[in-house]
Amino acid sequence: SQEWPPKGLKYFYADDSVVILHGDCREIVPTLGRFDLLLTDPPYGIGANKQTLGTGKKQFHRGGDWDNARGDVLPFIPVATRHIIWGGNYWADLLPVTNDWLVWHKKNDGLSFSEVEMAWSDLGKNTRIFSHHWSGEQKMHPTAKPLVLMLWCIGLAGDVQTILDPFAGSGTTGRATKDLGRKAVLIEREERYCEIAARRMLQGVLALDYTDQILTP
Repeated sequence: SQEWPPKGLKYFYADDSVVILHGDCREIVPTLGRFDLLLTDPPYGIGANKQTLGTGKKQFHRGGDWDNARGDVLPFIPVATRHIIWGGNYWADLLPVTNDWLVWHKKNDGLSFSEVEMAWSDLGKNTRIFSHHWSGEQKMHPTAKPLVLMLWCIGLAGDVQTILDPFAGSGTTGRATKDLGRKAVLIEREERYCEIAARRMLQGVLALDYTDQILTP
């Protein structure tokens, strides 16, 4: 089993479930071991730096080279056994053909830039849809995913104990991992989002009815 927490790393934050690393994932990932699941939401190259947090005012800065150009996700594939990559449709020309698309239906039809978001996966589940209207949950990053969506993803992945998110943002993958009693390494290059993620990890386990939120295998 993988040593926990992984040794030889400079942590921004670490507890018994989640490690947060501040830096460039392209440099850090090759220094890590293997994981059961890669669960991540990388920049797609669609100008996400122009988005807001729902206030109508520009509040997002993450660096143009990450947001206006499609990054290469292929180097992250070998480090995990199973994979869920949100926005995977933007890499459809690079990733293997799959029937295992995960679809988040936002239930705000006609009121957003996109009514759904798609994740490439190789879980052997065929296409699955999760319908959830984001309301009441504070959005701390413009491209953040709802916590219940990430709980659902981990549930679909089955018996995975170690999870890697190289583009951690505000740490939703880590929060879901911690709530489910798994272990995760998060990597984020913006320090302010590392701070937000660390504060989320310090919260108590959220009182959610997981049986209603997660599709178990």
